[in-house]
Formats: sequence, C-alpha cells, structure tokens
Amino acid sequence: MSQTVEQATSLYSQLEALVAFRFHVKQKKLSQQNNLMATSGGNHHAQRKGHGMTFSEVRQYQPGDDIRHIDWRVTARTQKAHTKVFIEEHERPVILVTEQTPALFFGSQVRLKAAQALNLSAILAWTALHQNERVGGFSFNETHQAWVKPKRSQQTVLQTLQQAIQMQNQLTRPGQSNPLTWQSHLKHLTQVVKPGSKLFLIGDLLQLTDQSMAYIRKLSRHNDVVAIHLFDPLEKQLPKLGWLSLTLGVKADKLLKLDSFRSETRDSYAQLYATQWQAAQTQFKQIKLPLIEIGCHENPLESLLRHKVIV
Repeated sequence: MSQTVEQATSLYSQLEALVAFRFHVKQKKLSQQNNLMATSGGNHHAQRKGHGMTFSEVRQYQPGDDIRHIDWRVTARTQKAHTKVFIEEHERPVILVTEQTPALFFGSQVRLKAAQALNLSAILAWTALHQNERVGGFSFNETHQAWVKPKRSQQTVLQTLQQAIQMQNQLTRPGQSNPLTWQSHLKHLTQVVKPGSKLFLIGDLLQLTDQSMAYIRKLSRHNDVVAIHLFDPLEKQLPKLGWLSLTLGVKADKLLKLDSFRSETRDSYAQLYATQWQAAQTQFKQIKLPLIEIGCHENPLESLLRHKVIV
C-alpha cells in the first residue's frame, strides 16, 4: 500500500455500499441457532399463558396459574389439576459491536479488515431489521466509542453505520492489537446492554484478556452472544518471497527478518496464528459461546451464510 491515506479513499467504507446490502438480505433471517455452539435453546421462547399463543405442554397446576387454562380432560383423568402452558416469542434486540482500531487497518487482499467489519455489521443489521427486530450498535476505536440504542427503524441502522464509519475514518495507519481496548469497551457494554439482546462481537478477538472473557461471560448470562474474528490471509500464511522484514506496528523499534523461502520459517509462521486461534477457540468453548473466523478477502454475505449466522 504505497498510496497515502488521503489518496486511497477507497480503503474506507462508504455508506452507500453498506446501505446496498439491504437489497441482498430481504429474504434472509438471523439463525435462531447458528449450529456453532448456540447457548439459547429454541426460538427465544418463554413460557407464558395467554390467548392466541402457541401451545407448549400440559403440566400440573401451580398456585398463580390462570384457571382459564386448566385442562379439564387431563385433570379428570389424573384427579389432579393440570393447566395448559403456552409460549410466545419475545423480540430479541440485535446489537452490533464493531471494532475499528488500528489493528484492523490492514488488508493484503480485496479490503481492509476494518471495512470487512462494517460489511458484516451492515448485513446483520439489515437482516435483523427485515425481521422487524430492534437494531442498535456499539462501535469503537482506541480513543472513542459510540452507542446507538436499539430501535426498530431504518434511521437507527443508518446512524449505527455512520457512527462506525466515523470511527473508521479516524484510522490513519495500522497498529498492534491492544487487548485492553476490548476489555474497557466490554465493561461498558455490560452497563448499557439490556438482558434479552443478541450481540455480535466483530473484530480481532485473538488476544482477549481474562477480564474481557469475564465480561463476555457476564453478557452471555442473559443475552445471546456470537463472536466473529476477522483475519487477513497474510496473517495465516507467509508468502514465498525470500527475505522479508516484518514489524508489529508502525511505531515498533525492531524489524523481524524472515527468510520466507525456507519451509521451516513458513511453517513456524503459520503455527503462530494457529496457536493463537486455537487458544481463542478454547476461551470461547469454556464459556459455551460460538467463535467463527471470516477473512477480509471473503464475500461477507456468503461467509455469514456458510457459517449459518444467517439463513
């Protein structure tokens, strides 16, 4: 990337392109269970009694049950009062948590990871809105954050995307991942997200602190949480190009020189990512939450369909 940031305006997400995703997801919906490691059972159902709801089961009558729903046939047969239980589907506000830090201001193919994060957020937001769900967002970079309260309106989705774009436009150069950034923002999320929401965590999730995972665990107690890690192909596999000089960030003092012609070097490089990815998967498995990975070079809609995040 030899162009300056001012010249390479195409590096940044454009609202028009994010809005265009809404025309591609009109027939799509968010999966009730992502076939990953979904923790919520069924269809967001809670047992409640009432007219016009779906019948669930018959159980023994308990004090406080509505006598209008007593099942007299079962009561007569068992000689014990039984009542019918119905279910209704609660709405589940969708919250898009979108990272826009210097760690995502990188991309060797097609687009930056920061741009892919917004693509995924936009697709999920429009899909949720088409399902008549309330949609909100929480976007952040290293210095700022923006919270948009969930509402059932197109304007709210646009506001969510615009806030994230503003965060992205503040990025001027790539940088090293800072695990404390996620930690501080996850703490804030535990304070503003209401129980019964569905959260999508989108960003670089390979180096979360133990405290970050504690906040995610806390969020997952009363919400559905799906984590999406973004990667670039260059992070997984070193190209065979001879001697390469790598740095952890533009402010790093030291250069790491690698001979990419050597298979041992390429294998060690690939193993480093694989180890980090495995560690992250273990973290999320321990709290029974799904973690998937999507490349910045991949088609965002096809990737979400492949992972059954939307269907």
